[in-house]
Amino acid sequence: MTISASRMPRLGYVRRMATRRADRPTMTAEARFTSPGFLLSHLGRTAHAWIAEALEPLGLIPREAGALLVLREHGELSQQRLGELLDMDPNYLVFVVKKLEDEGLVVRTRDLRDRRRRLITITPAGRERRDAADAAVAEVEERLMRGLTKADTARLRALLMTVDANTGGRAATGDALS
Repeated sequence: MTISASRMPRLGYVRRMATRRADRPTMTAEARFTSPGFLLSHLGRTAHAWIAEALEPLGLIPREAGALLVLREHGELSQQRLGELLDMDPNYLVFVVKKLEDEGLVVRTRDLRDRRRRLITITPAGRERRDAADAAVAEVEERLMRGLTKADTARLRALLMTVDANTGGRAATGDALS
Protein backbone atom coordinates (compact mmCIF):
# COMPACT_ATOMS: atom_id res chain seq x y z
CA MET A 1 0.00 0.00 0.00
CA THR A 2 1.34 3.43 -0.84
CA ILE A 3 0.47 6.51 1.13
CA SER A 4 -0.37 9.61 -0.85
CA ALA A 5 1.73 12.71 -0.35
CA SER A 6 -1.26 14.41 1.28
CA ARG A 7 -1.09 11.85 4.12
CA MET A 8 2.65 12.24 4.69
CA PRO A 9 3.84 14.33 7.63
CA ARG A 10 4.42 17.92 6.58
CA LEU A 11 7.45 18.89 8.61
CA GLY A 12 8.22 21.77 6.24
CA TYR A 13 4.81 23.22 7.04
CA VAL A 14 5.41 22.69 10.76
CA ARG A 15 8.77 24.47 10.56
CA ARG A 16 7.16 27.41 8.75
CA MET A 17 4.43 27.61 11.39
CA ALA A 18 7.01 27.52 14.19
CA THR A 19 8.98 30.41 12.69
CA ARG A 20 6.11 32.40 11.21
CA ARG A 21 6.01 34.93 14.05
CA ALA A 22 9.57 36.03 13.40
CA ASP A 23 8.97 36.31 9.66
CA ARG A 24 5.90 38.53 9.51
CA PRO A 25 3.57 40.60 11.64
CA THR A 26 0.80 38.79 13.50
CA MET A 27 -2.61 39.88 14.72
CA THR A 28 -2.65 42.19 17.69
CA ALA A 29 -3.50 40.64 21.04
CA GLU A 30 -6.68 42.71 21.08
CA ALA A 31 -7.83 41.22 17.76
CA ARG A 32 -7.02 37.66 18.86
CA PHE A 33 -8.89 38.00 22.13
CA THR A 34 -12.17 39.21 20.59
CA SER A 35 -13.11 35.67 19.57
CA PRO A 36 -12.41 32.65 21.78
CA GLY A 37 -12.80 30.36 18.75
CA PHE A 38 -10.15 32.16 16.73
CA LEU A 39 -7.90 32.36 19.78
CA LEU A 40 -8.23 28.61 20.39
CA SER A 41 -7.50 27.94 16.72
CA HIS A 42 -4.42 30.17 16.78
CA LEU A 43 -3.11 28.69 20.03
CA GLY A 44 -3.75 25.17 18.77
CA ARG A 45 -1.71 25.79 15.63
CA THR A 46 1.08 27.36 17.65
CA ALA A 47 1.14 24.57 20.24
CA HIS A 48 1.10 21.93 17.49
CA ALA A 49 4.00 23.59 15.69
CA TRP A 50 6.04 23.92 18.90
CA ILE A 51 5.35 20.30 19.87
CA ALA A 52 6.23 19.05 16.38
CA GLU A 53 9.47 21.02 16.55
CA ALA A 54 10.28 19.55 19.98
CA LEU A 55 9.57 16.00 18.78
CA GLU A 56 11.56 16.28 15.56
CA PRO A 57 14.96 15.50 17.16
CA LEU A 58 13.36 12.30 18.49
CA GLY A 59 12.28 11.29 14.98
CA LEU A 60 8.61 11.58 15.87
CA ILE A 61 5.65 13.61 14.72
CA PRO A 62 2.79 14.37 17.14
CA ARG A 63 0.54 11.56 15.90
CA GLU A 64 3.31 8.98 16.31
CA ALA A 65 4.00 10.25 19.83
CA GLY A 66 0.26 10.01 20.49
CA ALA A 67 0.19 6.39 19.32
CA LEU A 68 3.08 5.55 21.66
CA LEU A 69 1.26 7.29 24.53
CA VAL A 70 -1.95 5.33 23.97
CA LEU A 71 -0.04 2.05 23.73
CA ARG A 72 1.97 2.83 26.86
CA GLU A 73 -1.20 3.67 28.80
CA HIS A 74 -3.47 0.90 27.47
CA GLY A 75 -1.05 -1.92 26.69
CA GLU A 76 -1.59 -4.19 23.71
CA LEU A 77 -4.41 -3.01 21.45
CA SER A 78 -5.94 -4.07 18.20
CA GLN A 79 -4.99 -1.80 15.35
CA GLN A 80 -8.66 -0.86 14.99
CA ARG A 81 -8.98 0.12 18.67
CA LEU A 82 -5.75 2.12 18.51
CA GLY A 83 -7.18 4.04 15.55
CA GLU A 84 -10.40 4.69 17.46
CA LEU A 85 -8.58 6.02 20.52
CA LEU A 86 -6.42 8.25 18.33
CA ASP A 87 -9.37 9.30 16.14
CA MET A 88 -7.10 8.52 13.19
CA ASP A 89 -8.03 7.50 9.66
CA PRO A 90 -7.27 3.75 9.29
CA ASN A 91 -5.18 4.33 6.15
CA TYR A 92 -3.02 6.92 7.91
CA LEU A 93 -2.78 4.67 10.98
CA VAL A 94 -1.20 1.95 8.81
CA PHE A 95 1.50 4.46 7.81
CA VAL A 96 2.11 5.51 11.44
CA VAL A 97 2.25 1.95 12.78
CA LYS A 98 4.55 0.83 9.95
CA LYS A 99 7.02 3.65 10.70
CA LEU A 100 6.95 2.89 14.43
CA GLU A 101 7.38 -0.82 13.70
CA ASP A 102 10.29 -0.18 11.30
CA GLU A 103 12.02 1.79 14.08
CA GLY A 104 11.47 -1.00 16.62
CA LEU A 105 9.14 1.11 18.75
CA VAL A 106 6.13 -1.20 18.39
CA VAL A 107 5.51 -4.78 17.30
CA ARG A 108 2.56 -5.85 15.25
CA THR A 109 1.29 -9.44 15.58
CA ARG A 110 -1.75 -11.41 14.52
CA ASP A 111 -4.41 -12.00 17.17
CA LEU A 112 -4.44 -15.76 17.86
CA ARG A 113 -8.19 -15.60 18.60
CA ASP A 114 -9.02 -13.74 15.38
CA ARG A 115 -6.38 -14.04 12.67
CA ARG A 116 -7.87 -11.06 10.79
CA ARG A 117 -6.97 -8.67 13.61
CA ARG A 118 -3.56 -7.10 14.17
CA LEU A 119 -2.38 -6.43 17.71
CA ILE A 120 0.02 -3.58 18.38
CA THR A 121 2.33 -3.54 21.42
CA ILE A 122 4.85 -0.91 22.49
CA THR A 123 8.43 -2.16 22.89
CA PRO A 124 10.92 -1.12 25.57
CA ALA A 125 12.54 1.16 22.95
CA GLY A 126 9.09 2.64 22.28
CA ARG A 127 8.60 3.32 25.99
CA GLU A 128 11.99 5.07 26.16
CA ARG A 129 11.16 7.19 23.10
CA ARG A 130 7.75 8.09 24.55
CA ASP A 131 9.38 9.05 27.86
CA ALA A 132 11.73 11.34 25.90
CA ALA A 133 8.71 12.75 24.07
CA ASP A 134 7.02 13.43 27.42
CA ALA A 135 10.04 15.47 28.52
CA ALA A 136 10.12 17.41 25.23
CA VAL A 137 6.39 18.17 25.40
CA ALA A 138 6.66 19.16 29.08
CA GLU A 139 9.19 21.84 28.06
CA VAL A 140 6.74 23.14 25.44
CA GLU A 141 3.90 23.14 27.96
CA GLU A 142 6.07 25.05 30.42
CA ARG A 143 6.71 27.64 27.70
CA LEU A 144 3.00 27.82 26.85
CA MET A 145 1.92 28.15 30.47
CA ARG A 146 4.58 30.70 31.48
CA GLY A 147 2.98 33.27 33.76
CA LEU A 148 0.25 30.89 34.98
CA THR A 149 0.20 29.36 38.44
CA LYS A 150 -0.37 25.62 38.89
CA ALA A 151 -3.94 26.46 39.92
CA ASP A 152 -4.40 28.58 36.76
CA THR A 153 -3.10 25.73 34.63
CA ALA A 154 -5.42 23.22 36.33
CA ARG A 155 -8.39 25.56 35.83
CA LEU A 156 -7.46 26.11 32.18
CA ARG A 157 -7.29 22.34 31.64
CA ALA A 158 -10.71 21.89 33.26
CA LEU A 159 -12.20 24.63 31.08
CA LEU A 160 -10.65 23.17 27.93
CA MET A 161 -12.01 19.73 28.79
CA THR A 162 -15.48 21.28 29.04
CA VAL A 163 -15.01 22.88 25.62
CA ASP A 164 -13.75 19.52 24.29
CA ALA A 165 -16.88 17.81 25.63
CA ASN A 166 -19.00 20.41 23.80
CA THR A 167 -17.37 19.34 20.54
CA GLY A 168 -18.04 15.66 21.13
CA GLY A 169 -14.44 15.13 22.20
CA ARG A 170 -13.19 12.28 24.35
CA ALA A 171 -11.70 14.32 27.22
CA ALA A 172 -14.90 14.19 29.25
CA THR A 173 -15.09 10.39 28.94
CA GLY A 174 -11.53 9.76 30.05
CA ASP A 175 -10.30 8.70 26.61
CA ALA A 176 -8.21 11.82 26.06
CA LEU A 177 -4.58 11.35 25.14
CA SER A 178 -3.09 13.48 27.89
